Amino acid sequence: MKGVSFLKKSKKIAVFLGVFLALAAVFYFALQPKTNSALKTNTTTKTATSKAIKQKKKITLTAVGDSLTYGVGDTTNKGGYVALIKQKLVKQNKLQVTTYNYGKTGDRSEQIEKRVLESKTIQKNLKNADVITLTVGGNDLMQVLQKNFLYLANNTLSSTMPSAKKSYAKKLTSLLKTIRKYNKDAPIFMFSVYNPFYVYFPTLTQIQQYTDEWNEVSKKVIASDSKIYFVDINKQLSEGQYYGKSKSSLKNSTTTDLNNVSDGKLETMLSDTEEKNDYLSSEDHFHPNNKGYRYMTSQLYKVMMAHKKTWLEEN
Repeated sequence: MKGVSFLKKSKKIAVFLGVFLALAAVFYFALQPKTNSALKTNTTTKTATSKAIKQKKKITLTAVGDSLTYGVGDTTNKGGYVALIKQKLVKQNKLQVTTYNYGKTGDRSEQIEKRVLESKTIQKNLKNADVITLTVGGNDLMQVLQKNFLYLANNTLSSTMPSAKKSYAKKLTSLLKTIRKYNKDAPIFMFSVYNPFYVYFPTLTQIQQYTDEWNEVSKKVIASDSKIYFVDINKQLSEGQYYGKSKSSLKNSTTTDLNNVSDGKLETMLSDTEEKNDYLSSEDHFHPNNKGYRYMTSQLYKVMMAHKKTWLEEN
């Protein structure tokens, strides 16, 4: 009976993740163009100067990465956090801002690097950037989870994670070296990954554990470059409106036993427009919604301003 229970649980987790990721794939592959190829925006305002420190009059921000850079889930279709950070810099810092958005849905770390190496346009705009932003790692982690359904269900994914993390660290290091090949000086602001499954199944703690570990890999990789900064969005986007609050209400309203959920009910849950996580899109339950992108922007701005000497002040 124990073996039957395990197989049943394995099937439920596989169905859950499969449907979840399938819906995400349909949303960002079928409903969105694949890349924001040179999505350029310019904004001009009056120059702001400081009595003590001279501020730049204009900056260029080049964003590379996956669907979070592209802006999947942003109902305004303006490019998610890239458009929002431009607006914030114009309003708060009175800058002329030019942005280039090179986000592509579904890209893993090695695929982002491949695009950079193959595109003279991306290389040029990286070279001219005062600020570089990067979203990477989420698709790498999802690939590991997809390939290891049974390990996840049997609580033995830990046996494969060391090699997976080592591989990701190598790929991320290579990507960052490639970016630095075209711009050695501009600060790079790299976002963390988050766990979109948390609010649905808070007792499926392995996924959050591996999400946290994935972020630790990123932190270790960027530690060797003093001008790469980590923008942490993990807890807020993973836990949504439950972040910092008692989890009792979440557990009471969430299905925690996969064995008691029919396959049909899982699909119905994931098709529900009543999003359980207020920071994620109701279309795919995976990417940030407008509120989520506003949070990403606020976190990015805080980290940017904490290190403004690297990009805002005149040398």
